[in-house]
Amino acid sequence: MAQLDKEANKPFVFKSAYYLSLYTKIRARNLRELVDGVKKADAGALFHHVFHTVFAKHRLHPYYTNDFAAWVGEELNDEDLAIELSSISGAEPATVEDIRKELLAVLEPRADERPARREFVFVSMVPIVYETDLKARTLAEFLDAVGAAPAESVAYHFVTRRVLDGTGRNDFSTWLEAEFGLSEAAAALSRIDPLIFNNEEELKSEVIRVLERELL
Repeated sequence: MAQLDKEANKPFVFKSAYYLSLYTKIRARNLRELVDGVKKADAGALFHHVFHTVFAKHRLHPYYTNDFAAWVGEELNDEDLAIELSSISGAEPATVEDIRKELLAVLEPRADERPARREFVFVSMVPIVYETDLKARTLAEFLDAVGAAPAESVAYHFVTRRVLDGTGRNDFSTWLEAEFGLSEAAAALSRIDPLIFNNEEELKSEVIRVLERELL
């Protein structure tokens, strides 16, 4: 069991975020235009369309894990390509640029001009970040704070910072390893793939489950 009352040199300050949606002028009516859109879209648009599932608070898990796969499957009726796109992982250490490369690797060889029933509209998002009143200096405080934090805060530190800010690792793993040398606990958290969860609450529950298993 980890030493729960040992103090970190640098406390963990919990932040959270809400997201503003911004419609872009990028649209796609076929796969060739979708490829062009993926190349041109800003990081916020790719983040929105790939991690939509986690932030959308679905009651049931959607059939496809990201919006690109859903459009290909439902509007182009290309089930094989949709499944291939749906298998793109959102796990660490992927950043938004890694995901862009992976999307293009799947889409470019299949790009053609078959018309879709409805066009794909690229929507970007901008996170508005704010501090919560939660702060942890010890592991005990950290466990309590993760439990008390809104699910949006956990998702911000676990997904947004790593993918959109390009840190390559979730903030929790970074802090646990840097402040307490807890490499195994950090690695266990890093193995969680956020795209397998329906919403932020489910992701938070899994983060807590892994933390309690590793630290208690």
